[in-house]
Amino acid sequence: MQLVQPSTASTSDTFSLSANERRVLSIIRKAGEMPSAEIARLADLSAQSASVITRALEANGIISKGPPTRGKVGKPLTPFMLNPDGAFSIGLRIGRRSADMVLIDITGDVRGDLRTTYPYPTPDSIIEFARNGLDKLRGCLDEAARGRLIGFGIGTPFEMWNWQELTATPRQELMAWKGFDLGEAFSELTDLPVLVANDTSMACTGEHAFGGGADQTDFVYFYVGSLVGGGVVLNDRAYLGPKGNAAAFGSLPVVGKDGSWRQLNTQASIVQLEEALNARWPGRGADLIHAANWTGFDDLLDDWLGRTADGLAYASLTSVVAFDLPQIVIDCSAPAAIRTELVARVSAVMESADTRGIVVPRVVEGHFGPKAGALGAGYQPILTQLFDE
Repeated sequence: MQLVQPSTASTSDTFSLSANERRVLSIIRKAGEMPSAEIARLADLSAQSASVITRALEANGIISKGPPTRGKVGKPLTPFMLNPDGAFSIGLRIGRRSADMVLIDITGDVRGDLRTTYPYPTPDSIIEFARNGLDKLRGCLDEAARGRLIGFGIGTPFEMWNWQELTATPRQELMAWKGFDLGEAFSELTDLPVLVANDTSMACTGEHAFGGGADQTDFVYFYVGSLVGGGVVLNDRAYLGPKGNAAAFGSLPVVGKDGSWRQLNTQASIVQLEEALNARWPGRGADLIHAANWTGFDDLLDDWLGRTADGLAYASLTSVVAFDLPQIVIDCSAPAAIRTELVARVSAVMESADTRGIVVPRVVEGHFGPKAGALGAGYQPILTQLFDE
């Protein structure tokens, strides 16, 4: 993960929090709302210390009080909760066929979103989209709220210049990404701290915070987009690896039906379906893939679902062997009905596999589809700066 701070500090004192304040905020975030006495117990603080911290966090607007609730005995208890207007962040996901930007608040609610599609991404086109997007998303906030913008997170595929033969992108366009410093380029667009990480790792962060992994401390995440990526959560934290490229499942070696070794990207990616569509209807593949419903090509879709489910089931069981995790979360940039069918097929393939010595995990759907990466990228600066996680 790359973090680029602006040349002049822009983060206000509101967000300069102590370790205990961050711990208290993390407890409140996970609980939804909680009275000070219970916060003190979970944070291992005295009642007085917890009271001082919650009053300070309330005074600077990061948390707010809920209506008092009466227990069985004693006076009513006043719960504290995150103030949705307490902090904001902007997230950008750069994909191989589309890009998304979102403005989110501290609770993860999306306050504004933008999308663009293209045959392939170039640094110049992404910079232009981001420049315009920053102005539009800032415009969703009043002046006071703009002062509570905490960062700009970017999720991007690592080694964008690779897999040219799979994505049908002119090589010279892809090579423009090699050596291109996203953090430095974007720090010239904004005075916010800029954080750059792998796009599917960021999508996993969003799923862990708000989606199918929100109640799980350990799970593997797969995202099927133009190519395949993923993430892994261990001990309630997204594990990025020493180089920030953990769970690069697209590069996982698999054996094809002809017995040859290949990467999962060549078997379980949407570019294979797009290629089949272009073979049948030249030049229409991208439009059909971006449609709200995938209809009119049931035979091609059925073949793609079968091959993709086989690949994801293999990758899922491989991950479980390595990490002994109880849950697999699968999301994709396909329509929701296709995602549901894909998850069902992966479960069926795993049920028919030889799983002796393996505790077969539960397979569930992701929640966010194409916006997963932008949501996770936007939330990462909030997690990094405000919470103890």
